Amino acid sequence: MNVKLRVLSAGALFFLGQVAYAQKAKRDTAKATEIDEVVMVGFGQKKSVKEVTGSVSTVKGDKLNDLPVASPDKALMGRVTGVQTGAASGQPGGIVNIRVRGNTSVNGNNSPIFIVDGVRISSGDLTSLNTTANILANLSTDDIESMTVLKDAVSTSLYGADAGAGVIIITTKSGKSGKPRFNFSTNFGVNKTAFKLPNALSKDEWHGLAAQTMLNTPGTFGYTSYQQAYDALFDPNEDPLGYAAYSDVNTNWQKELTRNAGQNETNFSVSGGSDKFKYYSSIGMFNQESVYKGSDFKRVNASSKIEYKATDRLTINTDFQFSNSRMRTLNDGGDFANPLLAQYFNLPVDPVRNPDGSWYYGVDNSLPSGNFNVAALQDLNSRKANTTRVFANLGVNYKILDGLVYRMNFAPEYINVEEDVYLSPLHGDGYSAKGDLTSNARRFFNFNVQNILEYSFKAGDKNKFVVRAIQEAYKSDLRAVNAEGQVVALSSLQTLDSFVKPVAAGGTKTITSRSGYAGQLNYNFDNIVNVDVAYRRDAMSNFFPGQKGGNFYSAGASVDLAEIFLPNNDYFTMMKLRSSYGKLGNQISASPYATYSYGVNYNNNAGASYAGFYNPGLKWETVKPFNVGVDLGFLKDRITLTAEYYNKKTEDLIFTVPLSLAQGNSGYTDNIGELVNKGFEFSINADILRPADPKGFSLSMDANLSTLDNELTKIYGGKDIISGATILKEGESINSWYMRKWAGVDPSNGDPLWYVNGVDGATTNNYNNAQRAVQGNRLAKYFGGVGIRMSYQNFTVSAQGTYSFGGKVYDDWAIYTMSDGQYNLFYPGYQDQLNYWTPDNPNALNPKPIYGGNKLANRTSTRFLYKADYLRLANLKIAYTFDSSFLKGSNLNKVTVYVMGNNLWTHAYDKNLRYDPDIALAGTTGLNLPPLKSYLVGFNVEF
Repeated sequence: MNVKLRVLSAGALFFLGQVAYAQKAKRDTAKATEIDEVVMVGFGQKKSVKEVTGSVSTVKGDKLNDLPVASPDKALMGRVTGVQTGAASGQPGGIVNIRVRGNTSVNGNNSPIFIVDGVRISSGDLTSLNTTANILANLSTDDIESMTVLKDAVSTSLYGADAGAGVIIITTKSGKSGKPRFNFSTNFGVNKTAFKLPNALSKDEWHGLAAQTMLNTPGTFGYTSYQQAYDALFDPNEDPLGYAAYSDVNTNWQKELTRNAGQNETNFSVSGGSDKFKYYSSIGMFNQESVYKGSDFKRVNASSKIEYKATDRLTINTDFQFSNSRMRTLNDGGDFANPLLAQYFNLPVDPVRNPDGSWYYGVDNSLPSGNFNVAALQDLNSRKANTTRVFANLGVNYKILDGLVYRMNFAPEYINVEEDVYLSPLHGDGYSAKGDLTSNARRFFNFNVQNILEYSFKAGDKNKFVVRAIQEAYKSDLRAVNAEGQVVALSSLQTLDSFVKPVAAGGTKTITSRSGYAGQLNYNFDNIVNVDVAYRRDAMSNFFPGQKGGNFYSAGASVDLAEIFLPNNDYFTMMKLRSSYGKLGNQISASPYATYSYGVNYNNNAGASYAGFYNPGLKWETVKPFNVGVDLGFLKDRITLTAEYYNKKTEDLIFTVPLSLAQGNSGYTDNIGELVNKGFEFSINADILRPADPKGFSLSMDANLSTLDNELTKIYGGKDIISGATILKEGESINSWYMRKWAGVDPSNGDPLWYVNGVDGATTNNYNNAQRAVQGNRLAKYFGGVGIRMSYQNFTVSAQGTYSFGGKVYDDWAIYTMSDGQYNLFYPGYQDQLNYWTPDNPNALNPKPIYGGNKLANRTSTRFLYKADYLRLANLKIAYTFDSSFLKGSNLNKVTVYVMGNNLWTHAYDKNLRYDPDIALAGTTGLNLPPLKSYLVGFNVEF
């Protein structure tokens, strides 16, 4: 029997290596038997949507497959309530920041854990030498059946000490009974920058700005007219800056550093099976290039998933995944080999090539500006990571008695990361060392073991019970070795044995483990009332004896009022109220032990230093989420709505308590803080038009809105903690922006102005007389997305939009790129500087440019703090399908041809924002690679 499983926003569908089951609904129609929608939550737990008491949301595979993203977590923004994502960098295969219902911690973990087919896997950046990476990029989105986000206590509590920041479950595709099904898909296209970066100054623009800056500083340069200063700049007789010899050079650095970037992906899979044996196997390839030369990501992957029903009682599942990825990254931030820095710091009169076309390396390794030729370094240097991941999962399901089932999962994960950073002896940072190579090998071996005993029984016809006992253990073993060498004979030699001067060698070994026992009870009364309770105790290896164990619990309940008051009503089919509360744990990296580090070289003798402080009371951060929601269904659930309120409190926050340096350490960590995240979530799913003819016009849509209020309610001693441009302050969001408030430019003289009290009212042109105040934070207050799908005949159009409001992002490099004369004679900066004050332009955006700077105008203030509010067309796909009737006689079942665009259009509400608002979670621009926009053509063939 073929059953179509649909998923509401209130539920999720995933398999965890098991067969998905559906319950017959109580209502029968004249033509067909309705099937209740099915959800499966942690550790193989299966429920109908009506039994769900927690908060879970799902993204199905049809919204993930073919997306031009390196890692599946990038697809969550705008598709799931309560989830914020952001790319700290546009590096292909780079890390994605994910927050589930806000920031759970200040100094601890804020990223959810990932579960694949029922067992935990590694996530995050596992490299040490590259600027960014993401181990999840070693998963192919084409192999994913669904991604499910668990958000509240009752849905996550079975994961205990690791569940505080949320849980994301990835279910891979499985085989189904029937003849073999083959699927081949491929796409290819080009990548552009998703959001326009600041324009760099052209030669003429920089020439004019430099002349005005020199004119405005007569005490240094002595010019009395703009023309006099302008003519002097490239006059060999005056040459005030030393650039006259390069007057014929006109370099467009952005053009030299970028390229026409491409992307392609190919996947092939086969699946099928019988009642006893089901299989799914796949192989794929993915290549993605950044628009900046020297940055790309390549992956090959393969998987095999088998389910074998050995007897009526015994079922065996195997899941095997292999992938190898090769990544090249570039320097970021303040590294002078960073192409984003060079784009704004290198002068238009800095040469790129010699007359014969070879690279120009400058004089004594420096261009006229004093910087490196980064276009050459993109060719000469390299920063590489080669990652191999092997994952296996063996599952056994044995039916002991009617209603009593035992399940076991054993899942090892092996990851090997090999990195090399090569600095050429010809130019750049490797020049003075005559070449430099750092190599690092990091081996991760993790495994997850689960034993689950489940007993299902009834008391009468209407009372159903499910009891589970769970044992789980997780261990992570990291071993790393690294070495650095210098002085190489030829630039073509790029292995350590060719570098004759050993510089450094090191290695680490880190083993952590945790184990837990859990119990769970589910009660269902006639599919109307549901109650879930769970308890788990975890023990973690790196805590002090007496603190290794933690107790976690949850309770949830739901009642469907429509079943009570409006039974068998096809117009109002669901009105379910649900609520949950519990206690979870959150991962921390701090250690409670007083330890020594023996890595000190003291006159070629082994020395020791303090590396830890004794604190036997250190323990887990604890999270206590409360959730209440309502799920509504109309017209046989053709329209479903969900509304939820959550209040997630974190206790025992980790903070650093300051110590006198005479103690040997500047501070120690302790559990001394509290934090609250609260808000509302709304979602709607609707089949607006559902034609009787399958090829008629159909229209469906989904939309969601989430709100977030993040507040630090308690910190050590109630004292503010100020760090750079951010503050931790009771009553404010964590890491709120804390700076002076910009009041514009004094139209009478071009001086910078700030508000004296940091808010409004009186102004001052003295930076030090202006007070700092909280000026917002990086977390959006409102975010979500809208999706729409239309089809007619063989055409299909689908689109996904996302939005975010309330967050702010700071341009931390504007001190140099908008320097008001302090640096622009040597570091040109942004084109935006050209709107500067003159007597003829008194209402300018920027102060009067003066050599050395204008009264600290370019220092930290809201002048460079921008709203990150935006709307984005995240994805648009137009497809045409040649069906079996058209392909008759070709042995093909279906061929779909499509065009797709990703991150096609972005509208930023702050007209002064010059960087992609998607970086808001990272907080600062960082001169990182920009996120990508993609245009692709592809096709899928089923046979």
